[in-house]
Amino acid sequence: MRKIVIVICVLISSLLLSAADYPKSIQKKIDRTLVKLYPKQLVELKDMDVSDTLISAYSSVRNVKVSHLKTAESELGYACFASSKGKNDYFDYMVIFDTDLLVKKVVVLVYRSTYGGEIMSRSWLKQFIGKSKGESMEMDKDIDGISGATLSAPSITQGIKELSLLISDINQNKESN
Repeated sequence: MRKIVIVICVLISSLLLSAADYPKSIQKKIDRTLVKLYPKQLVELKDMDVSDTLISAYSSVRNVKVSHLKTAESELGYACFASSKGKNDYFDYMVIFDTDLLVKKVVVLVYRSTYGGEIMSRSWLKQFIGKSKGESMEMDKDIDGISGATLSAPSITQGIKELSLLISDINQNKESN
């Protein structure tokens, strides 16, 4: 019975997600992550309009997309999608923020390079959970490096730091309006 509920939630959420610009394999990762984070809830990703000027202030990330996470009853936070540069190629990832703007989850969606894939390790990515507003996100000080990802680890660390600052700016602008 539980499997049926999960499958139905994933199917419905994939229909509702406006972040459905992604290929099926990536969309499945996004859906699985949301189902695990918010079990028994129908989560909607609603794309937000964020000015290019605001996004351009954060130079270590590109292809930034911000979505509002919510259910019919409540706001859950934000999902930020971005790309950062590894040794040779860009990789794509998603950062989920709760309503207090704390990092709730980081998932590498696509890693294209042959080197540095160690950053996809869930145990390494857990270091970012609970961080906010760019605080305590310095490589080799607050965030441990990882063997084999000499360039990718600092790149995603800087990217997550900038996304947390961006989401803080977006939230501050929302409150002042």
